[in-house]
Amino acid sequence: MIIDSSYLFDLMAEDPGAFAKGTTLVENGEMQWLPTPVIAEVYYGVGTARSDTTSQEVRNRMLGYPRVAVDAEIARTAGELLAAADDQAGGHAGVGPNDAYIAAMASVLDDAVLTANVEDFERLGVPVETY
Repeated sequence: MIIDSSYLFDLMAEDPGAFAKGTTLVENGEMQWLPTPVIAEVYYGVGTARSDTTSQEVRNRMLGYPRVAVDAEIARTAGELLAAADDQAGGHAGVGPNDAYIAAMASVLDDAVLTANVEDFERLGVPVETY
């Protein structure tokens, strides 16, 4: 499972649905991958004046997840997925590059994205799970 920042934010907010989904994934032995673009999104969220979450809380929450880094294959796939989404929309599909990288990781690893942001990832054509 490729985890999105929305899932991490909901875990930190003690959302019961996110927590239950995480418990199920662990019980089923499902690998949960943390994309490096999600790390940037989470620290951006923490760094804003609207957040009272500390960097230490974020670091602790992300410790147990293996990382997936952007490499040439991920970057190429992200570009292709984003271009296809934009073409299908007849212009800008409204999806940002970080979501394209995350979707590319799902595509390359043949896995789903765990997110509350279903629409963007569906536009990018990758499997999505929610909680």
